[in-house]
Amino acid sequence: MWQRQWLAAASETVLAGLLGIGLFASGRFFPVLGVPLSLLSAVPAVLLGLRHGRMPLLFAVGLTALALAAFVSPRHAAAFLLEFALPGLVLAEALRRTTRTEGVVIGIAALLTLGAFGVLVVESAEWRQPLALLEQHVLALVAEAERLMVSLGLPPEGGPGGGGARTALGPFLVMAFPGIFFAGNVLTAWGYVLLIGGLGRRWPGLVPGPRPEWWRWELPEALVWVFIAAGALYLTGWPRLQAVGLNGLIALLSLYFLQGLGIAAFVFKRYQLPRTLGALSVVLLLFQPLLALVVAGVGLFDIWFSFRRLSFPRSPGRT
Repeated sequence: MWQRQWLAAASETVLAGLLGIGLFASGRFFPVLGVPLSLLSAVPAVLLGLRHGRMPLLFAVGLTALALAAFVSPRHAAAFLLEFALPGLVLAEALRRTTRTEGVVIGIAALLTLGAFGVLVVESAEWRQPLALLEQHVLALVAEAERLMVSLGLPPEGGPGGGGARTALGPFLVMAFPGIFFAGNVLTAWGYVLLIGGLGRRWPGLVPGPRPEWWRWELPEALVWVFIAAGALYLTGWPRLQAVGLNGLIALLSLYFLQGLGIAAFVFKRYQLPRTLGALSVVLLLFQPLLALVVAGVGLFDIWFSFRRLSFPRSPGRT
């Protein structure tokens, strides 16, 4: 019996390593579909860790990194370790220890952000001026988007002779890029939790461990003062303080957006609303950015109104 369990763990470790290699490489070979697939590079190893423990997880991550270093390049192996493996290790450990999603999502999003910045520095070998490197990277992305718009027959920002998107949009994106990138990683980390939790509910024998209930997402009340402080910094008019305030507002709005989504999911669950209405709501969120701000506002005002208070008790310390 013990030999069969060992053989199953070993075979699943090899399979998780191979899946990690394939998912990570898909971002290089499939420009559109490959990008979201590459974000799942660490998910097989996380599932393996939840099923068999830390050692198979470490072996799978090491196998993927060694294969990338041997058959692609050491830089790709470093990129995998920084951008996916380290967040995956922390994610598996966090999911094993807790059912609350707030700290898990925020921590994984921070690791994803730092890892991507580290990959940018490693690949460019620019160690002395990392912030200048980040600015160049953002401007290059804006220029690429401008060329794509021109190729599609759309006029660039500012119109002909108006300096293009880099003049109108570039400085703002450079200033707000850390907050925007963190907000994107918050959604990515939240997607990891939803995916792994969904697999666990569908196949509890294959994916053991706690089942995070993301609709219970509840940020600390004290965080609202950070939000107010970020808004005050943005209103000072001083460029550097404005940059800090703007990035803080963007990052916190992404967190309150998830709290608003949790409230919406609670309403659907409480009143057993049809799933088609939920799908329509998701489509509206994708095509109407103002609705996303409304959802974030609902999450922010939940501090005072506690929209879910009738169904489960509030955590200690909340009024």
